[in-house]
Amino acid sequence: MLPRNLSLLATAAALFLNSGVGLAAAAIEAQLPDEIVVEQADILVSASPDDPSLEGYLVIWNGTGQSTSITDVRSSAFKKVRFIQTVRTETETQGVVQKNLSIPAHSELLMRPGGVFLSIDPGKTRPRVGEQVDLEIVYADGTSDEVTTKIESNVAALKDHHHGMQ
Repeated sequence: MLPRNLSLLATAAALFLNSGVGLAAAAIEAQLPDEIVVEQADILVSASPDDPSLEGYLVIWNGTGQSTSITDVRSSAFKKVRFIQTVRTETETQGVVQKNLSIPAHSELLMRPGGVFLSIDPGKTRPRVGEQVDLEIVYADGTSDEVTTKIESNVAALKDHHHGMQ
């Protein structure tokens, strides 16, 4: 026989698991893909016509049991794409170039302004707002994903992301 405190705890756990909340949590967990999925890709142009730079933001879910990393992002529309990690100290904020971006097992890489992002050199021809651009995202194991994204005009165009959303 269980002591009274453990008995109450077991009863509460059983009620939680049999409630809609417990079932909903289990259903959400069951829906998460067990693969690497690019859930979102956004590219923003600078508001200044004199600034040709672009910033890219990805959301990538790694549902596998192995960590991975992104080693490159390529596009025929761009000259160069670099990974940038924003680093803050007491006196300054700066962007530090990264060789790759790690995504631990069963985790999500969420790029956002002021955090991790893609710094994109468009080369001679800067894409226009509304154009679509193809990106190839290359992983450490040599595999890659192709995604199409639309060029947007400002940070407000970034969608609020909740994992598992399409």
